[in-house]
Amino acid sequence: MATKILTLNHGGRCQNWGLQACTDGLLHIIGKEAPDIDFMHLDHAYMHRRYSVEPRIFGGKKLFAYGSRVAKALFPVFHVLPRVADEFEYTADLWLRGKGGQGAKEFVEKARVADAVIFNAEGTTYRNNIAAVKGLFMLWFAKTRLGKKSMFANGSVTLTRVDAILPAMVRKTFRVIDLAAVREPVSFGNIVDYYPELEDKIVMFPDAAYAVGIDENAGDDLEFLGQDFFAFSRSMLPMDFEKTRESSALVHILQELKKTVSNVVLLGKDKEDQILKDAAKLTGSFFVGPSHSYQTILHILKRAKFILSGRYHNAIFATKVGCPVIPMHSSSHKIYGLASFFKGSMPKPVDPTDLWNEAEGVVQQARAILDQGESLRDAYRERAAGLREEALGLSGRIWTILGKG
Repeated sequence: MATKILTLNHGGRCQNWGLQACTDGLLHIIGKEAPDIDFMHLDHAYMHRRYSVEPRIFGGKKLFAYGSRVAKALFPVFHVLPRVADEFEYTADLWLRGKGGQGAKEFVEKARVADAVIFNAEGTTYRNNIAAVKGLFMLWFAKTRLGKKSMFANGSVTLTRVDAILPAMVRKTFRVIDLAAVREPVSFGNIVDYYPELEDKIVMFPDAAYAVGIDENAGDDLEFLGQDFFAFSRSMLPMDFEKTRESSALVHILQELKKTVSNVVLLGKDKEDQILKDAAKLTGSFFVGPSHSYQTILHILKRAKFILSGRYHNAIFATKVGCPVIPMHSSSHKIYGLASFFKGSMPKPVDPTDLWNEAEGVVQQARAILDQGESLRDAYRERAAGLREEALGLSGRIWTILGKG
């Protein structure tokens, strides 16, 4: 009989290379030990949905912002959710009585017939993120109210005293679920700093994107592959460009780096990254956007001299194919967690909000990377191969929990 597994935050239809890759990687990891699996999925859009009706305009943009008074007045919530950890029990009672909203009903129906619920926690567990609240509560609910195996996997966790509703939810959930697997050491340390009693409840396995294979034929038709180039992708933090354009810090640093390598390829999948099209025009650069797959990005990075990036998964893709990384800060500490895996190879992240001051140091780092040549690329590939094997080890842990390991 097939094992029924419900995954939360499936990213197959999401406009994000990283979520697509780590979803593919996690499904591969889960199925590695036991291919006879009946998967059910609740996707990224489901996890981020607030209202049962969400009107959209202008090619998909939501008409009402999150927290809109009009939306609250007009539309029922998609899930009734706890605002704080103390409301888990009260909210669970509503869900069991069919009063938790349309989304809650769908989850309960699927979780009841599942053997396990696994939350792909990529991109969620920080500040007051709605997908984090949903995912943590759903795992707790599945375990305590439905008696299901419940697992938190592939997550970075950023606990903070700003909008601090998540810390207690993390503690409440991690105390009872069957697996709490974070993907990098900074998140592990962050949780333990808050709650030392959780140290024995947490394990660490590298990001599931390390488990995906590489399609060697992807992207062969790109015009710039026969030239020397470096790659760039922005971070989740704002950068000086949209207002200042050709006189911006972004344009300045790209032009300075082009003195070390003559061409640059700007990578942008997400909506907020499409401004890089304009940056490419202003700097005489190439742009690779949403029409391409993450396999194409792997192919590009295999040939890039280095990448300057605050996008966590673009940096992971680079390490897999031996492309040196100059990391930038992002909206959580996960990029620091990644850099800690590559001590001696990957430099300390730079600040994308202060590029005028960072530019000289970034150029020096780029020159140092070029000086090290193939030996540095080999070091990246070797370390990434080790992280892949560690990531695949999550499979055995999952199936041991399910009693089939």
